[in-house]
Amino acid sequence: MDWAVRPAVGADAAAIGVLHVRAWRHSYRGIVPDEMLAGLDPVESAGRWVEHLSTGRYGVFLAEPAPEPAPGPDRGEAPGLGAFCAVGPVRDEARDARPGVRTGELYALYADPLALGRGAGPAVHDTGVVHLGALGFRHAVLWVLSANPRARAFYAGHGWRRDDLPERSYHDGVPMPVVRYSCRPPEPAG
Repeated sequence: MDWAVRPAVGADAAAIGVLHVRAWRHSYRGIVPDEMLAGLDPVESAGRWVEHLSTGRYGVFLAEPAPEPAPGPDRGEAPGLGAFCAVGPVRDEARDARPGVRTGELYALYADPLALGRGAGPAVHDTGVVHLGALGFRHAVLWVLSANPRARAFYAGHGWRRDDLPERSYHDGVPMPVVRYSCRPPEPAG
């Protein structure tokens, strides 16, 4: 499947909120408590994305199915929004910034369960990392749940290397061990 990647705008917050919750419920089942997954609210998530999009701090990119030039074979149910990612300056400079090097962060990357294995995640990932490089970031980090082998394999397959810096993150008071990965964003051509 081909994907068109574009920057998100405020009007996309509702769709991002829905995808964010769908992705959590699919990808984190068995990793985080079921009660937490059941309590996720797409409207609350959308509200947070409205805030994120309004600050200008984040580069948020969406992968949507590219229009087909001509009718093709039935490909089954397809997502409206395949994936999204958010990137920007590192959140915790004391912990994550490389001394003397502008450091960015991949804050979030989530794919609709219907889009897994169809290229939406790699499409937004690559756009987000190139965006970091274009902004002058020469080092980038991300944090991933230690117990999420699918995500860890995805990032390793896309050039990220585990730093062996573990941490205990908390979400709604629930401890979730995470590990940091890093990469070097590409420098702009020219």
